[in-house]
Amino acid sequence: MKRFSLFLTLLVGLTTFTFAQQKSVEDEKFVFLNNGATIGMITKSVLKADKQRLKLTDQQLPKARQVILDAVVKYNDGVKKLKSTGMNQKKLRTLAVGIEDDKVRAYKSILTPDQYNTLVTQHKKVYPESKV
Repeated sequence: MKRFSLFLTLLVGLTTFTFAQQKSVEDEKFVFLNNGATIGMITKSVLKADKQRLKLTDQQLPKARQVILDAVVKYNDGVKKLKSTGMNQKKLRTLAVGIEDDKVRAYKSILTPDQYNTLVTQHKKVYPESKV
């Protein structure tokens, strides 16, 4: 019984830590926007748009949210690094294409084939140089 309660305590602690850590990431300011927008606000906006254009189901939303959050965090960190080393349009475009490609690949496991085809078609229109 002691082992079970210890396991349960660790599980609750880990879940709380993960949630708190995720919340702090979402509260971080988004580099490009001077209006005070946070990563969480950007994630929410992108998720809303993806829900409409891909017709995401309620079961797909949590996984899609995590994929979007990871992509936004990667992009934000990448822009910070580019700002410190010298940023230009070509470097920024390369960063965006790489992160968007990763996002599309991550989406593949949670989307239906029709949804995925829609996503890839739209992705290719925006990023024709993409390797997806």
